[in-house]
Amino acid sequence: QMELGSGRPLLPLMPLERAYKLRPLLRALAGAFVVVASLILCAKSGFTFTVSGDNASGSLLRMSATPARHSARTYVSAAKCLPSEILSSRNMPNSFQRIRLNRNSVRGGVTAALASLEGAPHVQIVTTEGCKFCKKTKEALSQRGISYEELSVAGQPSLLGELSTVSGIKTVPQVFVDGAFVGDSEVTLGLLEVDENNQAFFSAGDTSKVLSSETVSKLVAAMSSESEDDALAPPQALQRLCDELRAALGSQATAISREEVLQALSTASGDASTSPEELLQQLLDANLLGESLDESSKLVFTQNPPPPGKKGIPLNTRFKWRGEVASPNQISEALQRGMSRLMDAHGKEGGKTVDYKALGSDPSFGDLVRLSHQLALCDPSTLSREDRMAFFINIYNALIVHAMAVLGPPPNFAARMLFYGQVKYVIAGQEYSCNDIENGVLRGNRPSPASVAQVVPFVKPKGPFQDGDLRLSQVISPPDARIHFALNCGAKSCPAIRVYTGDSLEMGLQSATEAFCVDESNVDVDLDNNALRLSKIFQWYRTDFGSDEELAELLREAVTGDRAQRLCQFLDAQKPQGLKLSFNDYDWDLNEA
Repeated sequence: QMELGSGRPLLPLMPLERAYKLRPLLRALAGAFVVVASLILCAKSGFTFTVSGDNASGSLLRMSATPARHSARTYVSAAKCLPSEILSSRNMPNSFQRIRLNRNSVRGGVTAALASLEGAPHVQIVTTEGCKFCKKTKEALSQRGISYEELSVAGQPSLLGELSTVSGIKTVPQVFVDGAFVGDSEVTLGLLEVDENNQAFFSAGDTSKVLSSETVSKLVAAMSSESEDDALAPPQALQRLCDELRAALGSQATAISREEVLQALSTASGDASTSPEELLQQLLDANLLGESLDESSKLVFTQNPPPPGKKGIPLNTRFKWRGEVASPNQISEALQRGMSRLMDAHGKEGGKTVDYKALGSDPSFGDLVRLSHQLALCDPSTLSREDRMAFFINIYNALIVHAMAVLGPPPNFAARMLFYGQVKYVIAGQEYSCNDIENGVLRGNRPSPASVAQVVPFVKPKGPFQDGDLRLSQVISPPDARIHFALNCGAKSCPAIRVYTGDSLEMGLQSATEAFCVDESNVDVDLDNNALRLSKIFQWYRTDFGSDEELAELLREAVTGDRAQRLCQFLDAQKPQGLKLSFNDYDWDLNEA
């Protein structure tokens, strides 16, 4: 299935293995499409094109263009009309191939042609998935007619540390012009407003902070490498058979009998020597069909199981997983990575909101629903503290998206408060709600700020897990307050979503903290009124952030740019009396489009 940036399917492609056989032809056709489209769009601009293939680097094509009489800006504006993106194979259903042809990230395509124009600087933007600031910056560049190459750190969070040694920041996006660092989203957007011909932006690169070709190569390699998540996918031939079976039974079929399945399999295409009973067993062993836990005599399609019949039922108990399961971190990272990609694909308003209905209908979402059922059999208690933290942060964020897509966003504030206690996964045989993961596991089994005991006199607040609770083995001790910048509850004021790993947890948490504090609605220094206004998160979880000195140190390390100097001036003046803080209202409106 081939898709443009709109997310609407345009034309079906062949099964994956047949596509691989015809890969050279498909690559040639894709290259021809770019060439023909560019020629048509720019014919009147007087350009002379030189086109060549580059098999060594794997580029679709390499283009250079020489303007005869028009400026580079004329060409850039025309090139904006080209399709922006065809989603990558990592986002496809297992029986299809998605090809990425992105003018912002494919080296040697139209981007290379634009960069090679005389007087057209080469712009690079380092991004990650689920980042609204990245989306906003990319949209601003496109609106100003600036072509750019996108480099993502989503697959290699450790590369963010390497980048920070150049740029001095641990957040994304990071924008470079001709290799020289320009700034983050705020700086870039400000420069784009200075003049109409973008000269302030193009000339703003700091030549003392240059992105090395080695780092660029690592980022390109990370983006183009095959995803490890593919190992979790079912065999392609069985996936095709399952697709045929579902089509034969009707797309609305949920719980079905074995007799219905056997009847449909008797007419399905495939090896005639394999009986319907054997095919059914293969589908069950591959966990493409599963035995319903609601109706023992029924089977369900594991990529589209019926939703829970009532509130409070875990979302990953629609069927019982058979056979081996992947490692806990492999499952959690694949779930969160997949949910982040879907949120990017179905994001609106520059990533501020998400069309959860469309997200839930995306074929790739079904793969993640199926994958979530492995959680019931995996046990993260044996992981290191860092790996276990990364596991539960990823699971919390994936669970929120899963619930929003399947159950729909809660309609009001009261329903929202219940939502986080009712939405659950089963992990290692135990139920975990969002509240259990946040307050029980990640906060060291501390009471929720929203618990009734917090406001009722003479009642001592308690954490979610009591003596004898098997879930106590998962508790993170000591907790890290920075988890509050990593968890996303689906509200507009929540931190951006990222994929966390144990190896890069420290870098990930610090990056999330800095990204959170970049937003002035979360940390705002007003020296004129002697005020430091913070997000409500700092008030609700005040005990997690420790003493005034510990909170001040966290803010000093997280706030960058001009505000860092103002913050230090404010904090130094407050030392004798203690911190004087005020807190901004929290935007509880959901990020639903």
